[in-house]
Amino acid sequence: MARPLVLVHGMWCTSATLERLRALLAERGYDVRVPDLPAHEVGKVHDGVGSKSLREYVDFLERYVREQKFSQPPVVVGHSMGGLLAQQLAARVQPFALVLLTPASPSGIVALALSNIVAFWKTFSTPAFWRKPHKPSRERCAASVYNHTPRERHDSYYATLVPESGRALFEIGFWPLDRGRAAALDPRAIVCPVYVVSAGHDKLTPPGIVRKVAGLYGKTTLRHYPARGHWVIDDEDTEEMVNEILSWLRPFEARAARLGASHA
Repeated sequence: MARPLVLVHGMWCTSATLERLRALLAERGYDVRVPDLPAHEVGKVHDGVGSKSLREYVDFLERYVREQKFSQPPVVVGHSMGGLLAQQLAARVQPFALVLLTPASPSGIVALALSNIVAFWKTFSTPAFWRKPHKPSRERCAASVYNHTPRERHDSYYATLVPESGRALFEIGFWPLDRGRAAALDPRAIVCPVYVVSAGHDKLTPPGIVRKVAGLYGKTTLRHYPARGHWVIDDEDTEEMVNEILSWLRPFEARAARLGASHA
């Protein structure tokens, strides 16, 4: 039976954004599920998206996973903001393994650096941005999100993006000011193996921040790609990355299969 795998998309993204990753994993035998976070649907404008909290996103993901009634624990894979949500989800549902692709960081780790302050400056300079939706321009995405990807793909990438919650951005970037502690996480609650990907030219979640995320967990493998940017979900090295992740994962799957057979 194919092991279930849940993909969690990032800020401004939708399930369509993760289509290449979904296809690569499905081709390799996984039962891949890709939910859209609340108020994240291509071509639809949702009232109130600007005030959505990370807590709402994680509550939704927990309900989604439990409603699937998987026969075995899923692998959870998160990208960017989805990497933070995947960590919070893993603390609740105890997946088989956790894969974090250029993940956002939980509270306790300073998430702001010069490169992402530049990327988000237009939003940060908007009065009361934490109550409003935001979405970067095509030009800003090319400079800060899609850097180090083929330029001819940028239009197709941008077509899958939707407005994001200003509140969620505030909760990640300014967590010391968030009384609700929506980005909080107890790393001790995550006991599964963890694989973390960082990228040398990542301007949203710089590698120094990602290394600190990896350092939160005991069973962690950190894979650093010096020449890649944030958009590891669909660049020239995505397929190689997927193969490396599955090479890391397969010994854990083989061990689980042996233990299952011994108890049959």
